[in-house]
Amino acid sequence: MSAVISGAPLTADSRWGAWAWLLPVAVLYAVGVVLPLAITVQNALQLGVAGWGELFGNSLFVNAAWNTVADSAQITVIAVTLAYTIAAAIWRCGPVTRACLTTLVVVAFLTTVLVKVVAFNALLRDNGAVNALLMALRVVQEPIHMFPGRPAMVIGMVQFAVPFAIFPILGVMLRLDKRVEQAAESLGASPWRVFLHVVLPLTLPGVVASALLVFVICTGFYVIPATLGTPRDQLLANVVALYALQLLDFKVASAVAMVLVAATGVLTVLYQRAERRIR
Repeated sequence: MSAVISGAPLTADSRWGAWAWLLPVAVLYAVGVVLPLAITVQNALQLGVAGWGELFGNSLFVNAAWNTVADSAQITVIAVTLAYTIAAAIWRCGPVTRACLTTLVVVAFLTTVLVKVVAFNALLRDNGAVNALLMALRVVQEPIHMFPGRPAMVIGMVQFAVPFAIFPILGVMLRLDKRVEQAAESLGASPWRVFLHVVLPLTLPGVVASALLVFVICTGFYVIPATLGTPRDQLLANVVALYALQLLDFKVASAVAMVLVAATGVLTVLYQRAERRIR
């Protein structure tokens, strides 16, 4: 112990002992991640050039890819906008209110997706709580069809993504020096100008990181589109499940999965770079 503390080099036995601690993690990672990914790549390559060409011309794949990009972009804009306002509220309020709001965000973050799906089923169906309230207030004369369908799917995806979007933005806001705002106000800037020219530029790295994180999450949505949406609202993850579990065409399923993995990998790299800028 004294040799390690004093900076003396580790012996060969000590180095092997350090690697031994990493061996279970390496085995678990290899079995749980590397091996399935290698099998997926192998199956995708077996599809061949002609098979890949047919895949990119398949209307089911094209529609799902378009839905994935469009829905992910839409959910990202809505979720980041809501997250920014919530993060700003947490940042501005006092310690007690901040703790309460943060607890609510954490509870929403930790609630499983299946619980949320069941809740939205009860809230958004034709005879659900939302339609009952709207009809009681005479806002609508007949129920609005939201579930199953795109409205329910969008609401469910936004609700799931907002907690993830809050933390990168809030982390940047909590590190801001409020004296910068006070300096701008002392120079005659209105609250709107202070936000537009001081707060927003300083928090922009958090917004970018939050947007990339939410977009990555949205590209992999499976349960929410499958349970709250309709067949025409399905995303790429649902197409992978269709080919793998129902059609039993593992080559096409692997090819679609590789497209999804490649896109997610690029977005993950961009998110990590944005996160480093925050630090």
